[in-house]
Order: sequence, then structure tokens, then C-alpha cells
Amino acid sequence: MIENSLHDFAKMTFNKQKMKERLPYPIYLKWKNAIRNQQDLDRETADAIAHAMKAWATENGATHYAHWFFPLNGATAKKHESFMDRTDDLEPMIRFSGKELIKGEPDASSFPSGGMRSTFEARGYTYWDCTANSFIIDNILYIPSIFVSYRGEKLDKRGPLLESMNLVGHYGAEIANLFARDEKTYRVRPKVGLEQEFFLVDEKLAKKRPDIINCDCTLLGAEPAKGQDLDDHYFGSIPKRVMDFYADLNTELYKLGVYAKTEHNEAAPCQFEIAVLFENSNVTIDNNHLCMSLLRKIAKKHGLKCILHEKPFKGVNGSGKHNNYSLATNYGLNCFDPGDNPQENLLFLVFLTAMIVSADKYATLLRVASSSPSNDARLGAQEAPPAIISIFLGEDLEEVLRSIEEGDFKPKVDVRDIKINNLAYVPRDLSDRNRTSPFAFTGNKFEFRMLGSSLSAADVNIVLNTAMADTLEGYVDRLKGLKGQDLKKETYQLIREELKNHQRILYSGDNYSDQWKQEAQRRGLPCYGTFHEAVKALKGDKSIELFVKHKIFTKEELYALYEVCMEEVVKVHGLEARTLLSILQKDVIPSVIKEINLASQAAKLVESQALTSHLEKLTAGLDRLYQEKEALKAKLDTCKKLASIDEKADYLQGEVVEELKKIREISDGLEEEISRENWSLPSYEDLFNSVM
Repeated sequence: MIENSLHDFAKMTFNKQKMKERLPYPIYLKWKNAIRNQQDLDRETADAIAHAMKAWATENGATHYAHWFFPLNGATAKKHESFMDRTDDLEPMIRFSGKELIKGEPDASSFPSGGMRSTFEARGYTYWDCTANSFIIDNILYIPSIFVSYRGEKLDKRGPLLESMNLVGHYGAEIANLFARDEKTYRVRPKVGLEQEFFLVDEKLAKKRPDIINCDCTLLGAEPAKGQDLDDHYFGSIPKRVMDFYADLNTELYKLGVYAKTEHNEAAPCQFEIAVLFENSNVTIDNNHLCMSLLRKIAKKHGLKCILHEKPFKGVNGSGKHNNYSLATNYGLNCFDPGDNPQENLLFLVFLTAMIVSADKYATLLRVASSSPSNDARLGAQEAPPAIISIFLGEDLEEVLRSIEEGDFKPKVDVRDIKINNLAYVPRDLSDRNRTSPFAFTGNKFEFRMLGSSLSAADVNIVLNTAMADTLEGYVDRLKGLKGQDLKKETYQLIREELKNHQRILYSGDNYSDQWKQEAQRRGLPCYGTFHEAVKALKGDKSIELFVKHKIFTKEELYALYEVCMEEVVKVHGLEARTLLSILQKDVIPSVIKEINLASQAAKLVESQALTSHLEKLTAGLDRLYQEKEALKAKLDTCKKLASIDEKADYLQGEVVEELKKIREISDGLEEEISRENWSLPSYEDLFNSVM
């Protein structure tokens, strides 16, 4: 099996190796120089690459191609174009030119644009990202692309991501060369590894839940007798049905050249995880989008429903997408590798300090970029970090930084040997893991754990790259021209000053505790309970100017992004409210009435105070349900009459979300009183046991 996987690995990906095999060597070198040194590809080179790509694609069954891009809604988009064309003599031919490879034209008016595009302004353009691999799925050649408007406004996430990568690469290389001994660093690349969490439930049961169908989560559902309280699912035996699903998923990922590395049960019932190996951040994000698409597709093949929503079930863990971030030079040095002597490793200390400063200065940006309305219920619950940005370094690194801050550079690290029977060599990490921390140093990288499972990782990496670049730029200005002991002395002084100003973000305790919330408030750390609140805070936050300064976004584009975020609040909560009204009318209320009829018939036959009390409870609950249902309808009607997107978002977040919670509390209480026969919706117990 593994030999077949190796044979088929990257079979459906037009990667560097296939380019080298199929392109004339001078053309291959032009492409290589273009992606390494940001040089422009000429038309002749583009035509040659297009011809080779078409030949490879058609040999592997492709009939169409599509420019594949990430619009501002966080999803993926494409338009299929056939390789079939006709000659001037109207004869059929297979053709794919450099112009067609480089540029496509989808409709720009129907994608979210935050008001940058009117309905009648339809032109939008996709342009090939020549640093990413094209691939084939279902006989379609997908060409990773950026998406811009007719006037050049950014309408996607890939373009800003690539620009932020180049930015941090430039300043990262300048810092690396300050401390280099022999090799010259030509570029630094942000490397990212993503851990994707998700739920699997039986598809037939999911189809009986309108909330799962419409919202990818349950809006109602009483807690089952057994949830995750026994901790018997986490890292436990993977069910056979899920093992078969993983086998097919891995096969498809391997064909696409995606290094799927880790898979296991997560903490909640029916919750699982898959992780892929580190790549350049744009490639990793491509791979993650592919992975999310394949998770849904292959789950369906196995009669399963894949749920990527961050909090699909109340009372058990939600799902995240842990973003593991590092920076590496062109000759393979990890800038976050502390080495054997971290207190003397100036390059590591500078990059470590830069991350601490960046996370503190741009905490609100990180909060917004890693979240969504669907992530609000996850943050701060069960395994998820709270919505307060803090950094965990571990005892050893904190000791190193403390010694620098005090002016003593002698090693103070307590190295504790671990002895395992029969093992002479036992690898040891420099830091422990703090699962409650939103931002933790984990040996040679930072693990950012706030990112929601359904989201694109592009946004948070745009923030990380740009923030790090901005901080490193200041360090370059301060340290350039210094050498030897002068450089060392000034570097330590720089670190001291930065730690003094930004140490408030360092925290090694329990981030779930109420004590930390109080302490964070005392330290002045920003805390936003909802995505909506955090987005609104950006309007008065000068940190947003970071993107204008470095030309990642214009002011107009930033305002458009604000509008898109507010539209997301309106769409998500509006859809939840409309779906809940439908479920109440068509499922919950009929179930309650059936139970009332059953109890009423029994009450005529048997005198029982308990039965009477049960009937009164059902009747009172039904009355409350009708009242709150009408209240919710009235609030939706009020929301429709509001003029601006801000007013709608404020109203939905402030009024409608609370109404949804009230209705859920009533409905869940009634569900506990109703027999299985009369309750029409699949219960949590049904869903949690559906993949075993």
C-alpha cells in the first residue's frame, strides 16, 4: 500500500520536478529565477510552460482548466474552460496559450467586495501564481491564481498573502545577514504547518437536521448522557468506517503531492484531526483548502457528513485549525531554532523578540484574522484558547529572557535529563506545551491555536508576515552597520528594551481561568468577546495602518474588508435565525404537541400527580416557545428595515443572538421531556454514535 502511494505521489500535480522534466532547460531556469527572485516571466516563457502543462494535463485525463482563487468570503472559486478550441478553418483543436495560463476573467460583481464593485461592474481578472503547483481533480486542471478587479483592487486573499511573504522575506534576510558567518541569505520564507480538526457524522442522520444542512452546526440539541466526559475518544481506536475514509483521503492527497502526516481521534465524540507537513505558507494554505474540499467529498463517498464548523455541538470541544509558523532561510536555517545555546544565539533571540512584539502590537488584528461569527462559541470553551492574545514560551526560554533583561548572559537553563529504560538517546524539547495558550512556542516554531477550523489560514498569515516584517524593519534600521561586540551589545540592549515594553503578553499559566481574565485586564491586553466586537474595534485601532504602510492593502481595500466582515456577521446570524424558525415550526413544535397528546391520553386513564406535572411542563414550554418564536420573527423584521450593514450587524449580534440562546434553552429542556418516538430530530446521542 505505501509503495503504491510513493509511486503515485504528486501524480496529479504539475510541480517543480515535472517542470524540470518537461520544459527546455533555459525555460525552466527562467521560471525558477522568477519565483526565487521575483522576476517577470515573458510571453515566450509563459507559452512554453502552458504547452508543457497542457500536454501533461491531457495525458492525465484533463479536459478543462480553471483559474482557482480565494475570494473574500474565505471559500474557493473557479470557472471551467475547455482545452477544446477551433482553428480559423473551424476545425477542432486542443490549445492552451501562455495568455490563457496567465490571465482569466471571471465575473467580479457577485463575489464579496465590501462595496468596491457595483453589480454592473462585472470585470474581474485572475492571474496565475507561478510559485504554486497546478493540479488535476476530476479531469480539471486547476491553476492557483490571484483575483483583482478591473481597476486592480484586491478581491482575494492570495495576492495580499504573497506580498506579505515577500515583505517578511526581505527584512528576514536582512536580519539573517547581520548575524551570518559564512553563507549569505538571499531570502527567508514563512513556513506553515496546519492541523485541521473536523467532525464526522452519519450523512443520513445529518440530512434530517435542517440546522446541520443550512448552518453546518446544531442550533438545538439537549446534552446526551455521555458526551466527552469519559475521555475515551481522544487518541483512541479510530472506528473502521473512519479508517476507510482516511485511507481514501490519504490516497487522494498523495496524488496531489500533499504530505498528509498525522491523523487521530480528537477529544469530542465524532471529532478527528489530520495534519500535513510544513511548506511555504501559500502552498500550505492551498493544500489545506484542497484538504477541506476532499474531507467533504470523501466523507460523502463513505456515507458520512464532514462538519468543519468550529462549534457544531454544544457541550463538547469545538474544532480549530492550529497554525504552526516558522521562518526559514534559503539554505534551511530555521530562524526560530534556539540551538544548543539559546542565550547566545542572537539570530534566534531577535526573531523570538520580534514575534513577542508583533503579537502584542497587533493583537486585535490577530483576533479578527483568526475568527468569525462561527468561532465565537469555540474560543474560551473546553480546549480552545480564550479570545485574549498571550504568548507561552516555556520555563527555559523565560529564564533565558529574564537573564538578558537583568543583564546577566550566563546560562541559567535547568536541563533535566529524562531516563527511559533501554534507550541511550532521549530527545528533549526546550519547552513544554500549554494547551490553554492561544500562541505557544513549541520548540522551533509558534503554534497559533485561535484559528477556526472552517476558515482560510490566509488572513492570519498575512497578519503574522506583515507584523513580523514591520518589527524586523525597525531592527534592521537600528542594527545595520554594527559588527562583532558592538552588534552583540546593541542586540542585547534592543531585546531588553522590547521585553520591558511588551512583556505583558507573556503568560505561562492557565488561560482558561477567571484569574487570567482579570490579570489580562489589569495588564491592558485587548479582550473582545465576539468577532463582531473585535471587527468594530479595528475602526479606531491604528494598528490597521500597518497594511497601508507596507502596501499590502489600500485604505479603500481595508474599509472593504471591514464591510465584508460585517456582512459575514449579518449572513451567519440571519441564516441561523431563519433556520431556527423553520425547525421550530416544522419539527420542534409538532414534536411537543405529539407528546402533549400522548400525555393527555394517559392522564385520562391514570390519576398521577407526576403525569399532571409533566403535562403542565410541556404546555408551559410550548407557550414559551411560541412567544419566543414570535419575538424572533419580529426582531428579524426589525433588522430588515435597518439601513446600513453596521446597524444590521449590531442588531443581530446584540438582540437576535441572545434570542437564539433563549429559544435553545427552552427547546433543549423540552427535548429532555419528550419520548424518542415523538422527537423527530436526530439527537446528540444518535449523532455521536453514528460513525462507530
